Amino acid sequence: MTRFILLVLALASTCSAHAQQSSGGSADDISRKLNDPGAAMVSVPFQYNYLGDVGPGGDAHNEQLKIQPVIPFVGEHGKFLLRPILPLQWNDYPQRKHGTGDLFVQGYYIPTHAGAPSPTEIGFGAAALLDTASHDSLGTGKYSVGPTFVLIHKTGHWTIGALANHVWSFAGDSDRDDVSLTSMQPFFTRQLPKGWSVSFTSEAQYNWEATSGNAWTVPLGGTVSKVVRFGHIPVSFGLGGFYNVERPEFTNRWTARFLVTLAFPESH
Repeated sequence: MTRFILLVLALASTCSAHAQQSSGGSADDISRKLNDPGAAMVSVPFQYNYLGDVGPGGDAHNEQLKIQPVIPFVGEHGKFLLRPILPLQWNDYPQRKHGTGDLFVQGYYIPTHAGAPSPTEIGFGAAALLDTASHDSLGTGKYSVGPTFVLIHKTGHWTIGALANHVWSFAGDSDRDDVSLTSMQPFFTRQLPKGWSVSFTSEAQYNWEATSGNAWTVPLGGTVSKVVRFGHIPVSFGLGGFYNVERPEFTNRWTARFLVTLAFPESH
């Protein structure tokens, strides 16, 4: 885990040196792109989540840091966005363990059309959940794949849409439960002046292998973010909170979130 963090920091330092060559647009423009999952801009979000009221009696808490770079590839007829997510976890429950979780990778292709940009974009691709957890309690013990979709609509100061995927396990530890998991992430983002934005979202999941009453996890909440500059480097800071209106037994009841995103717009 230490080697991976050092690698990420080295990559961020290299990209930052490149980003210093250009201002890369206004804070409002960068904020709008960071809130658009179809934007062709390199970024590296670091998302810290504090998971409260976990376990029997709700007297435990877990912590998680998600490193989730966005890597776009732009072609003549469309764009492909690669979005890997690696969680680093510090758990009290179900066991007091810390380390890496399962690596989740999704990539989707969004076709583009000649002429004026369309306010609505639809993309499709594939997702994979890989068994990279450093301890059994931090992951599924399975390798899973499936389809992913994205829908984005931009109108005025609003960006609305949804990300969705489903993965099924096909390999891994035969003694672990199979994986059949649907994830849906609708979002509504309002752009505000001076690089500010506010987003309302859910990160709902349905576990088809779970027992009755433990299938749905439905957090509702939002995040307030602002883009600032350190020299020529744009960085977005965000604070958010979520409450699980539906959750499996012993899952966290609420989440507090702190988000730092490094943005690397193209030079002009």
